[in-house]
Amino acid sequence: MSLKIANVQLNNNLILAPMAGYGDVAFRKLCKDYGVGLTVTEMISVKGLLYQGKKTVEMLRTADSETPSCVQLFGSEPDEFYKVISQCRDLDSFDIIDINMGCPVPKVTKQGEGSALMKDPVRAGKIVEACKKATSRPVTAKFRLGWSENTSKEFAHVMQESGADMVTVHGRTTEQLYRGESNVEAVLSLKPLLNIPLTVSGDINEHNLDRYKGADGLMIGRGAIGHADIFSVINGGEEEEIYPLIKKHIRYMQQYFDNEHYIVANMRKHFAYYLKRAGVKGEDKNRVNLAPTLKDLFVVLDEIFKVE
Repeated sequence: MSLKIANVQLNNNLILAPMAGYGDVAFRKLCKDYGVGLTVTEMISVKGLLYQGKKTVEMLRTADSETPSCVQLFGSEPDEFYKVISQCRDLDSFDIIDINMGCPVPKVTKQGEGSALMKDPVRAGKIVEACKKATSRPVTAKFRLGWSENTSKEFAHVMQESGADMVTVHGRTTEQLYRGESNVEAVLSLKPLLNIPLTVSGDINEHNLDRYKGADGLMIGRGAIGHADIFSVINGGEEEEIYPLIKKHIRYMQQYFDNEHYIVANMRKHFAYYLKRAGVKGEDKNRVNLAPTLKDLFVVLDEIFKVE
């Protein structure tokens, strides 16, 4: 299936979720190689952009293949969203603006940001309105079923009436965090109430796609970690061999990050998924995680994957 968000046409309806700590430019490029229709940056602080924080601005880098492109912003003040989108030239290259209203992490929600906005739908609506006023580009919103109970119908209505061009809904409440099973049925029940696209998020993999029939888009997050080729599989292609996938991922990390220590440390998070998928555990898993340099890492990986 294809997906159109306002005037932006995607090749298909598969979206890589914004994932803090995982969804950097290298990983997004990797997923794009395997056919994802749209990639979304890690969540970017509006305040960080206002103050032009070096690390924040660096997170806005995109790969040449990320077309169309989407940036996800988080904050709590409508006027700050307006100011950043209308004045921050670093955002000009993005085709779509997404607003994070679903992050359940306490350090975010305590600031009234992320999914805390679901407790203040009036403010959330004003944020969407401010973004729409600041740009002619599509503005989308990602949120959860609610804070402690399902208030998604009311919230989705506010998003649509405020001008959102698409909503993405994760099938858990904030209080659930990532525990339990995503309530797909509750998300899909929103579809008849909306005249904008509905994308569903939560627990999607290549084996359970039938559960999500009826959604306009599928946003995949954790299911893509260590498995960027999931998008190819869903599109009817073949799975990639795991070691070539790892090597390509590291190559892209080297392309965008010049700190070897950072690359090795960052890849350890991904190795938890790559190695589990490959059935590697015990001492071999420890050897991978303890490798101090890329050279040492490749020696260990060559042995594990039996490269001559």
